[in-house]
Amino acid sequence: MIGQRNHRNSVGISAIARPPVTARTQSPLGPLQQAGLCYRLCAPQWTPHGRTRSHGRLSIRLLRLMLNILQEATAMAETFRASRGRSFVGRCATLEDVSASIKRISVVFAMLSGALLIAFTYPSVARLDAPDAFAIKDAQIVTGAGKTIAKGTVVFRKGLITDVGESVKIPADARVIDGAGMTVYPGLIDGYTNLGLAAPAQAQAPAGGGGGGRQAAVAAAAAGGQPSPEARLGDPSLAAADQVKPGTSFEDPRSVGVTAALSSPRQGIFAGQSALINLAGEDASKLVLRSPVALTVQFSAGGGFGGGYPSSLMGTVAYIRQSFYDALHYRDEIERYNRIKRGVNRPEHDRRLAALQPAIKGELPVLFVANSDGDIRRALMIADEFKLKPIIAGAMYGYRVADILKARSVPVILSLDFPKRAADQTDDEDETLRELRQRAETPKGAARLAQAGVKFAFSSGSLRPQDFIANVQKAVENGLSKDEALRALTINAAEMFGAADQIGTIEVGKIANLVIASGDLLAKDTKVRHVFIDGSQIELKKPEAPPARGGGMGGGRPGPPSGPAVDPSGAWSLVVQSPQGEITAQLTLTKDGDQIGGTLGTPMGNVAIKSGRVTGNQIRLTATVDMGGQSIDAIISGTIEGDSMRGTMVMGAMGSFDFTGTRPR
Repeated sequence: MIGQRNHRNSVGISAIARPPVTARTQSPLGPLQQAGLCYRLCAPQWTPHGRTRSHGRLSIRLLRLMLNILQEATAMAETFRASRGRSFVGRCATLEDVSASIKRISVVFAMLSGALLIAFTYPSVARLDAPDAFAIKDAQIVTGAGKTIAKGTVVFRKGLITDVGESVKIPADARVIDGAGMTVYPGLIDGYTNLGLAAPAQAQAPAGGGGGGRQAAVAAAAAGGQPSPEARLGDPSLAAADQVKPGTSFEDPRSVGVTAALSSPRQGIFAGQSALINLAGEDASKLVLRSPVALTVQFSAGGGFGGGYPSSLMGTVAYIRQSFYDALHYRDEIERYNRIKRGVNRPEHDRRLAALQPAIKGELPVLFVANSDGDIRRALMIADEFKLKPIIAGAMYGYRVADILKARSVPVILSLDFPKRAADQTDDEDETLRELRQRAETPKGAARLAQAGVKFAFSSGSLRPQDFIANVQKAVENGLSKDEALRALTINAAEMFGAADQIGTIEVGKIANLVIASGDLLAKDTKVRHVFIDGSQIELKKPEAPPARGGGMGGGRPGPPSGPAVDPSGAWSLVVQSPQGEITAQLTLTKDGDQIGGTLGTPMGNVAIKSGRVTGNQIRLTATVDMGGQSIDAIISGTIEGDSMRGTMVMGAMGSFDFTGTRPR
């Protein structure tokens, strides 16, 4: 009986079909090794065009692995079902089969895990597999160091330029870009921006650029933005490097070849410490090239119509001087305590005064935002009084004091936000003599600074990047040489910011910030083809079209008014666009025949409309605002379509801002 039973069991065991053993299950690799192999097989690969080609391979491998697991699980289930009613020995044999299936499933599962790891970490893996080396061959190379190579090659690896010249050996592993017919330039530098910085808690226009310190004050006044008393004074310890973040604001500047920028806080008299940043990187640690670069001081806090302290230019200058005197006293107290210590109460720590110490020691430049020749003289007087190292930003009328700037070797960051003709002005007779002179003379300022021997860089101010480059071209048309213009966009800025050994020219050992253009970068029809920042190729996006504006860039003529004169009467809510966000204002208009009156309302009060008229659907309003004891004409001009209004708010030489408005019914 026993023999028969064993015989039956042996027959039963042999009758149970074992799952077929494939070459895959016989692999000598363990599960973790299998997972690693799968990771390598599925990992993205870099093609000659710089793109990965593993999406399809990865999807197929994932599908195959999942099918393998399903097959093994099905076979194991069949084994269990076939073992029902078997003897103990038969069941043991079945367990061996099941154990083998489990091992096979574990191997396949490990491979599936590796593939899934690839799927979820695909972007970072793709970056790791990006080529380390690039070569741009057969291109004209404008090195920016006083040399132009008619036909040469630039090689860079891991973000640094390794070779440049006419006869350069291209590494075998380099991705090659054919530069025939194109020109390579050093990456451009925007000399004064707030790129990468969040807008202040209470919106206001920027203090720099075309309008300088008062531009912020005027725009904020016109829009009702009023910073807190503490924000009006600013915080010199505020560091841009601690707040800067990458974002979409980098895309438009990069599209015209800007690869680096000085980014500075903009709120308050002592706005904070600026940082030189690259316009590419995952976080601040990747963005910041140098910090701090300079302490930003401006002659306006960006407040409303005379509200808050200080409410005048004289009060602002007094506050700046008193702050530096307090910093000197704080320095003396610290030095005295460090000499004696015993028996002397230690001074209380003051982060604001501590932040001013590098400036009064001459270790950190002070960037004064000043546009008028009067403000520039005030800045230089303060610098002399406290032995500061000044840089003048804005400098719209810096050419008027070019001899003083040259004699004292003061560098300038020149705003290219030139005054514009108002949207509804159809001929020169509509403008005052002062407005005509401002529009005619300011584009010549760069050439006059160059003739005087003043070192200067360029700032975009509130301009769109496309208009920034267009105004560089306009400066060239008004007497500035292309070589000087290129220096202002590259090496001059790098030298001012203490980064000449990093960026500004195409030389071995420097950071590979490069622009490849279809021709002369300062020619109107030239296109930017490629941009590299830190040696990484940047995907260029076409900038958005600007909002409709009648005046156009640089004072172009508006379109003719259409239809009969509209009635603008009523209460309008305006939204003014600034680089730091939207600011709002209220406009209440009345119509008496051909005359338009009313008020411009802000939380600080109302300003009367001095004059106004409507021609067809075009409206033009003027109002006089008092900023720091100075009267500034604000011109609002735009187009009315039903209950919508669109146009520009022009503050004379202080800059202009696009706005939209609605009239509720």
